[in-house]
Amino acid sequence: MEFIVESLRADWQTFLSFSPRLFYATVVLLIFFILARLISNLIGRVMRRSDRLQTQERYVRRLVMWSIRLLGVLFALSVMGFKGLAASMLATGGVVAIVLGFAFREIGENLLAGIFLNFSRPFEVGDLIKSGDLTGTVRASDVRSVHIRTFDACDVFVPSAQIFRRELYNYTRDGLRRPTFSIGIAYHDEPETVVLLLQSTIREVEDVLPEPEAFVSIKQFGDSWIIYEMFFWVDINTSRRGVVDITNDVMIQCWRVLKDAGMTFSTDVTGALDIKSAPPLELQSTDADQ
Repeated sequence: MEFIVESLRADWQTFLSFSPRLFYATVVLLIFFILARLISNLIGRVMRRSDRLQTQERYVRRLVMWSIRLLGVLFALSVMGFKGLAASMLATGGVVAIVLGFAFREIGENLLAGIFLNFSRPFEVGDLIKSGDLTGTVRASDVRSVHIRTFDACDVFVPSAQIFRRELYNYTRDGLRRPTFSIGIAYHDEPETVVLLLQSTIREVEDVLPEPEAFVSIKQFGDSWIIYEMFFWVDINTSRRGVVDITNDVMIQCWRVLKDAGMTFSTDVTGALDIKSAPPLELQSTDADQ
């Protein structure tokens, strides 16, 4: 019984001598936890002021908070005298990070690429982009993948690393789009007249921008006709119609003006089509029929 009492007394003395360190470690831990919340909230308020950074607010806040908390745990262990344990945790964490890096290389690559994409912001939600052979509208973006909606209503979740490694085309970053189409017109129609006629027609179509100015280029001389290519610009941010509707309107107006001018034109590469109406047939009776 006396042995037990002496053991308890010794443990109590050890606890009393250790209690200041435990108290200081608790205070340090509380300070770091409070700092983690204050700093994360401050970063959140700053990021909410920017439309481009709002999507990353939650991720950045959690990353900062847990990083500061982990640092506080290491400091608390050092204050309590467990410097070796703190060093071991750092070393073990480094080894585990290396092992996991090799084991989950593709996952880690996607995470890093997603972080870089979310901070550099080469595109926003709603932008029309092209990466590799994939073209579509961005519906969402996180650290692992990018959600793209294609024109055939297919939802594709592309790994962030795949987009980060390839060239990226953003068609709507500044709102400008440049539709184009080609048409073949017969050689007997004067090229100068055709170019001026098409250019003036395109520039008069509603929602076609006056600047940059629309123009018509002679693309090549085909076997049966001259191929002309039309270029014009549209601002999708200010236009009331979509690019498809405006392009259709331009093509219809070009068709109508060429038809009214009596020109022979076609987009069919196998032969030119005469759009002009065929003259009416006249039937004449002969004496034999009478």
